[in-house]
Amino acid sequence: MAASNFTLGVDYSEWLNLNALQIATDSSGALYIASGPLGGWTSAITKLSADGKTMLWQYQLGFSAVGMAVDPNGGVYVIPISFPADTSIYVAKLNLNGTGLAWKMPVGFIAPSAIGGQMPPVIGADSEGRAYVAGANGAPNGQADVVRLNAAGNAVDYTAQVTGTPTAIAIDSSGAAFVAGYTLAQNVALGFLARVAPDGSAGFYTNLPGQNLNPSAVGLDASGEAVVLRGGTLQRVDPSGTVTLSTSVNGGWSSAVDTSGNAYITVFTSQNVQVKNSIGTCGPDSELLTVLGPDDSLLQTTYVPGSQFGAFRPLIATGPNSSVVVVAGADTNFAPTQAGPFPAGGLGATFLLHLSPNSNAQVLPLTCMVNGASLAAGPIAPGEIVTLFGAGLGPQIGVQTQATVQSPFPTQAAGVQVTFDGTPAPLLWVQDTQINVVAPWRLTPGQNTKVCASYNSVSTNCLTSPVVESSPAVFTSDGVNALAMNQDGSMNSVSNPAPAGSIVTIWATGLGAIAPVPEDGALVQLPLPQNVLAVSVEGSWCFPFTCSSFPTYEVTYAGPAPYLVAGASQINLKVVSFGGLISVFLPSAQSPGFGIQVANQ
Repeated sequence: MAASNFTLGVDYSEWLNLNALQIATDSSGALYIASGPLGGWTSAITKLSADGKTMLWQYQLGFSAVGMAVDPNGGVYVIPISFPADTSIYVAKLNLNGTGLAWKMPVGFIAPSAIGGQMPPVIGADSEGRAYVAGANGAPNGQADVVRLNAAGNAVDYTAQVTGTPTAIAIDSSGAAFVAGYTLAQNVALGFLARVAPDGSAGFYTNLPGQNLNPSAVGLDASGEAVVLRGGTLQRVDPSGTVTLSTSVNGGWSSAVDTSGNAYITVFTSQNVQVKNSIGTCGPDSELLTVLGPDDSLLQTTYVPGSQFGAFRPLIATGPNSSVVVVAGADTNFAPTQAGPFPAGGLGATFLLHLSPNSNAQVLPLTCMVNGASLAAGPIAPGEIVTLFGAGLGPQIGVQTQATVQSPFPTQAAGVQVTFDGTPAPLLWVQDTQINVVAPWRLTPGQNTKVCASYNSVSTNCLTSPVVESSPAVFTSDGVNALAMNQDGSMNSVSNPAPAGSIVTIWATGLGAIAPVPEDGALVQLPLPQNVLAVSVEGSWCFPFTCSSFPTYEVTYAGPAPYLVAGASQINLKVVSFGGLISVFLPSAQSPGFGIQVANQ
């Protein structure tokens, strides 16, 4: 089991600038990248040295392939989509120096994927140089074939059958094949994990709990335990075929397992989640890397430094000594630690990140600053209520501060202080992992602000954020539905919708400057200050590739919320029956969409 102080640190990062489709490592730590055209199949294999500095070789296949496997000795195996005039499934092995094909051989069955439209076969390899292919064979009984080829690539060792459609495969040190996939029962997808013994005889066949979660990856540790990633669920299966653990990972794109049984999962989040031992800070649409111990205890959750979720889904592979390789899409803040063999890219281009356990890795107490209403990372506006996330930011038990008409919200509470460019800011809530604070009103749009925190006089790292004129967001009850009050004073909900044509009140922040400029942290009093920027509210209905704006809501009031902290805004609007999302618009920004429950919509 990994130590409780397990922490990954960055060994190096560099631009990759390949449309990577799959990655794998060998026992030396060398990295193999299967890549191809955007939206296409694998057409090239690239081998990089373990330090990432040298491209050892790159081979253009001359055909399209649907999968790649790498054995511990560096043998590379691919499944060509087809060969001319032959739709049977082939395996091709590359020469170790990447100069061509060592051999190619049909596996002995025709899979539906070879003639279009269905799940492609999956491929694995063992330390003896034998290739394993699993794929649906088109049989009416829903069976799939598992085929092992000998190391010379001139004979089939065995052909076994499993029930279902394979989607992932892994091979253990004894030559046993673990095939994960799904079966269909009354249009419900049920996951399975099957073990085929080294001689091709049947091992266990386990139905995995949960529906409509097709396995995307399977990995093995040194004890023979299998780890299966199925959407947002990680499931562990012991050598007898018993599911021992099933753990939610809040959505997962890819996973890998090291020999100690630690599971590494890449996760996309558009909102903040609690991180542990983070070595990076958040950005808009950040990628996360989560590490779970053999007992699924949380060892680390870190933002992937410099990453941004986009069209590219991150890839992950483990190497020797629990090292980890991640390929992700870059955000505007990505700064490589070294030059690699590929040219520099820009926003959305792929980069390579190599990590390994490092007890001295610098972890960041302050990891994220987000809009206090939407919890979305991005530029901040003067007077915006913002939320800071991290670890060790304040007391374990949260403290909610107080203010009166005569006394603003304090800039110090329970030993906590937050500064913007050195200016202490009003605190609304302080706790170990979260601080709610109001950005000073005298921040200057168009410039950056440096945000720092301290607890009991111990300073955190600082975050830098652009300052903009406005960054609107509406407070919600569940991330979508606005925290809204109906005209009769009751709270708006599915069971208590507002009558069409009535006035509904919502609350927001980030609407920009108000006049006169208030004291930081002061409660809004009569006579009410006024918004400097014009506010409108519109509905939108989005279809593929387009969004249509309608209707425009009548706003009867939009401005500072009476007797709340300056920075909290109140918007009163006349609602209509409309099933789409609504946004608050300012001259240069709009809020994320939100909903209001209206009768008969």
